[in-house]
Amino acid sequence: MAANPLSAIDARALIERGELSCQAYLQACLERTNARDAQIGAWEHIDLERSLAAAKAADGPTTGLLRGLPVGIKDIIDVGGLPTKYGSPIYANAPNASIDAASVALMRHSGAIILGKTVTTELAGAHPAKTRNPHHFAHTPGGSSSGSAAAVADGHVPLAIGTQTAGSVIRPAAFCGVFGFKPTHGIVPLTGVKVQSETLDTVGVFARSVDDCALWWAAITNGTFRATDIASVGKLRIARLKELDPLVGESMRAALDAAAGALSRAGAVVKEISLPGVLKNIHDDQILIQRIEAARAYSAEHRQHRHQLSATLLEQLDLGAAVSLSQYRAALNRAATVRRDADELFAQCDILLMPSATDAAPLGLSTTGNPICNRLASVLHTPAMNVPAYLDKQCLPLGVQLLGARHADEKLLAGAKWVHHALGEKLAV
Repeated sequence: MAANPLSAIDARALIERGELSCQAYLQACLERTNARDAQIGAWEHIDLERSLAAAKAADGPTTGLLRGLPVGIKDIIDVGGLPTKYGSPIYANAPNASIDAASVALMRHSGAIILGKTVTTELAGAHPAKTRNPHHFAHTPGGSSSGSAAAVADGHVPLAIGTQTAGSVIRPAAFCGVFGFKPTHGIVPLTGVKVQSETLDTVGVFARSVDDCALWWAAITNGTFRATDIASVGKLRIARLKELDPLVGESMRAALDAAAGALSRAGAVVKEISLPGVLKNIHDDQILIQRIEAARAYSAEHRQHRHQLSATLLEQLDLGAAVSLSQYRAALNRAATVRRDADELFAQCDILLMPSATDAAPLGLSTTGNPICNRLASVLHTPAMNVPAYLDKQCLPLGVQLLGARHADEKLLAGAKWVHHALGEKLAV
């Protein structure tokens, strides 16, 4: 790929020093987008006029952690003045949203320029959209936050937000070779988001560095941003989860082996673990909870517009509608129990190391990949991070996933920066 515009951190530093104008940076992002998006298909709508006006205003006496940084917004999240189409023909003629979603308002208040809406799969489900993987157009970018991952990976914007119910931040980040950060569930508000599952849905971010993710996190939580000093992290206790090894491809197993070795040599305490018995079947509960809550949340689309839904989504909604209340309650109770067990697990380690996906991005655009590696973090409500780690033999990205304890988001971000530094340059495995 051709050279990309600057990352969020680098652009912010130049803007703050007066060496780069917000208008010039936006123009670089627009030029990159215009040159590439006909092939990538990352964008649903570019809000050109308002973006240009916002960049001009940002060059005035303004402040904010995200000052002058163009951001993409997954098209299940409202942006005032733009339609929200949810990747579905049902909403092809949707009116403009009246106000921003809470997460968008927080970023705008922090100085971000909302460039536009990125492509989502149909109602944030598994049915693929038009977006292609920037590393190889014949491969999927993952989903459901397809456009957000691809837009950051291809250098259209330094930051983009998406949502995760099962694996819709971490998996596309892995496939597209960017950092993806899913915070602790419940911290980022979901007001103005088309919620699929109130138990699982989490707004997350795609970026080109850990510090970019940390900058976004500080902005959206009204925190203070300081670039992490990896020397201050200390001796990390990293537990490599072996549970998913039989389900991943040869390249991903090699990447995890290489990562575990590199982290150990860099000074971390790395040990292999298996999940406690109570956690072993939690993937099934994640599926059940997602299905029934999606069937409830999308009841109007399911009942009134069945003929406009894909067969893929319709099957999932039919299955969810058939789940009994007693089954649903039992799954919710088990999930609450295992979250407490996971808290005890994280008392014994700082980071859980596991695959971000079963392998590199699959060939073809008929699937967005398997989210099996991501269900655990979603149902446990833990923060998770994809770290671009290695390349497979086709030079497609392979990511490793790091999980931290609930409400230890800053600790995970600091640990992820240390891990990325310890892994060094991407190597083929």
